[in-house]
Amino acid sequence: MLNLKKRLHDINRTIEASQVSTKVKLFFSYNTYDSNYDSYENNKVQNDLNPITIKAYVSDISSDALVYKQYGLKEQGMKSITCDSHYKEWFKKCSKIEIENDTYEVYKDDVGNRFIISESSNKRIRVMLHKF
Repeated sequence: MLNLKKRLHDINRTIEASQVSTKVKLFFSYNTYDSNYDSYENNKVQNDLNPITIKAYVSDISSDALVYKQYGLKEQGMKSITCDSHYKEWFKKCSKIEIENDTYEVYKDDVGNRFIISESSNKRIRVMLHKF
């Protein structure tokens, strides 16, 4: 009989190992309204906070997979992130995602299939991001 807890622990340790994992920076922000704020134009200023860095397994999605799996409309610049499921709300609420100095689209700006969160078994999520 398989010991599933030991197997999950090994998977978690492998994903979070420094040789395999990549640092993903999640930027959160808050809105400020200055003296020139107009509610019709909605010209609020968005201020970024310091980034929160998480470790995750990041891989590129090939352009062939984008065509036959139909993840996105464009055929370049998508990444797949595998991480713990408790980061799901962070990905939904962040205002900027940065991986190796490249900026990716966030959940709020989601147009089409450019940001996908899929839950897998073993308390993991797979996030597919599209480059700006």
